[in-house]
Amino acid sequence: MSDGKFTEGLVYTIIMGQDPKNIQIHNAIRVQGNQIGRQRQSLFDLWADQVKTDWLLWVDSDIVLNQDVLKKLWDTADKLTRPVVTGVYFISKENEQALMQPMPCIFNEGKDEFTIQYIHPLPDNEIIKVDCAGMGLALMHKSVVPRLREVCPDYSLFAEKEGLNNQFVSEDIVFFRYLKKAGVPVHAHTGARVKHMKRFSLDENYYRLYWGSVYEAEARKAKANEQPSEQA
Repeated sequence: MSDGKFTEGLVYTIIMGQDPKNIQIHNAIRVQGNQIGRQRQSLFDLWADQVKTDWLLWVDSDIVLNQDVLKKLWDTADKLTRPVVTGVYFISKENEQALMQPMPCIFNEGKDEFTIQYIHPLPDNEIIKVDCAGMGLALMHKSVVPRLREVCPDYSLFAEKEGLNNQFVSEDIVFFRYLKKAGVPVHAHTGARVKHMKRFSLDENYYRLYWGSVYEAEARKAKANEQPSEQA
C-alpha cells in the first residue's frame, strides 16, 4: 500500500514523460516491516547486482513526484561530475504538533557525528554541493556502487547509529556519509522541490509562508525596539 498522492505523481510522471509501452519493469521486491534501512539496502543490492540500468531514482512513498522535477534532476545529473543529485522536500521535527516547522532536507555536517546543519534559508533554484540529504528523492549513477562497497564491504550502507542521551543518526545520513568517505560528490537542485505528505503537505508554499511570517514578526519587533521611548 502507498499514499495515493505518491502513486498519482509517479504514474503521471511516467505517462507524460514517455510512451508507457517503452517502460520495462526489471524486477519487484517486497520487504515486510518498517525497517527502512533494510529496505533501502535490499533495493541498492538489487540494482547493483541484477538490474542493468545505469541510473537509479529513489522516490519515497510519501513524495509527490512530477515531470518538471524529474527533468531538472535528469538534466543536472552527470555520471562524472554529478553522479548523485537530490531534489528538495521539507521535513519537520514536530510531526505530531499542530504547526510544524519546515526545514529543507539538505544538510552540511555539524560539529560532531550526531549533528547536521540544515541548509536554510534555502537558495532559490540553484545547484549546490551538499554533505547529506534525504533519500526520499535522489538520482544516482551506478559508478557509485564499487566505490561504496570498497569503503563499506561488510556492513549495511544504511545502518542507523545511536548514542547516549537520545543521540541518533538516521539511515539516510549514514548512507551519504559513506558517499563522502568514498569521495563521491553530492549535489542538490534547490529548484527541484516536491510535496512531502505528512499530516498535511509540507511543500514550498508552506515553507515560504512559515518563514516569511517568522521574518516579518522579527522585523516588526526590531523596528519597535528602535522607536525612541516617550519622555514623561
